[in-house]
Amino acid sequence: MNSATIKNSTIVRNDRTEFGPSGPKLVGKPALDHVVASANYRETERRIPWIPNDWRTGLLRAGIRAVCALAPALAVRLVDRLWFTPPRAPLHAGAAELLRQATTLSFRVHGRRVAAWSWGSGPIVLLIHGWGGHAGQMQSFVEPLLRAGFRVLAFDAPGHGASAPSRMGGRRVSFIEFAAALREVSRTAGSVSGLIAHSSGCTATALAIRDGWRPPARMVFVAPFVFPDAYAAPFAKALAVSATVMARFRARVERRFKRPWSDFDIDGTPCVADVPPLLLVHDHDDNEVPFTDSVALAAAWPQSRMIDTQGLGHRKLLRDAAVVARSVEFLERPVAAHVTTRPTPHSPADARDELDLAFESAGFAPEQGARSTSMT
Repeated sequence: MNSATIKNSTIVRNDRTEFGPSGPKLVGKPALDHVVASANYRETERRIPWIPNDWRTGLLRAGIRAVCALAPALAVRLVDRLWFTPPRAPLHAGAAELLRQATTLSFRVHGRRVAAWSWGSGPIVLLIHGWGGHAGQMQSFVEPLLRAGFRVLAFDAPGHGASAPSRMGGRRVSFIEFAAALREVSRTAGSVSGLIAHSSGCTATALAIRDGWRPPARMVFVAPFVFPDAYAAPFAKALAVSATVMARFRARVERRFKRPWSDFDIDGTPCVADVPPLLLVHDHDDNEVPFTDSVALAAAWPQSRMIDTQGLGHRKLLRDAAVVARSVEFLERPVAAHVTTRPTPHSPADARDELDLAFESAGFAPEQGARSTSMT
């Protein structure tokens, strides 16, 4: 294990125990508590790394600025399309070979094919990639999980990788459809014992829990995308979207889903649903999702533990041997009997799907160029 990458490992909530190769030991008040007390996480400066700062973006900014001034309604539809379109990540040779060695599965979500892969046998651990990613990015977890006696199941979200486009058409997709795929894969595969999610895959997982999905006994969130709502302002700034157009876009999304944007922030999940023990892994040098977001989530999530690393950024975490080993170790630990203490979510998963279908009647048909039935 390359332990040099791991700086600290602390239960941030409920007790003060450090876990590591030598076993649990009592530690003092963690330095992270100071960050929890002093920071306003939603005000932390955020970047939109998938929008490059080049001449093409410069032209796009100029065009959007003009459209915002001359045709605000058209600008709202354009922002809608850009917001719901994930970037593309390449499938490298090693990941492709691992997928070829798996048992290939196929699921139907909203009538569209979702590609999935399975390795081994035993209790199921789901691997959930992030926004613009694919199942192959989670490859480093497969062999260690198999050695630990788990069956590993991974899938490409709708509109990602080898899966079919979502109902939104083209490359557009949303966290709601992402969460629907997670629910369908787990429902069809059987009882899920554990889950490891990266970035926006954590957001989709939390949304599924909020809307009625019963989570596994333990989960690992790697560099979680905790506050989607906080990215609206930097997104608008990066693309020169006017305040008026961005406000209309946000209102349109809330009308469509009959829920506030804050529903998609992960830290609110424990307030509306019973949640399992959670291991958080985040790097101080993450340029896509601030490290302090995981600190805030740890403070809000009961039975949470946090590992902070240095020098791995947002994606190298997924390939770091120490991070992988500690994640598998966490999933292997026995779980004490858990008593539900949270209220039932406001709408069950199947009802949310029906509501999602009904949005077509609100004027979001494909021919209008704005059929966006879900929100990231």
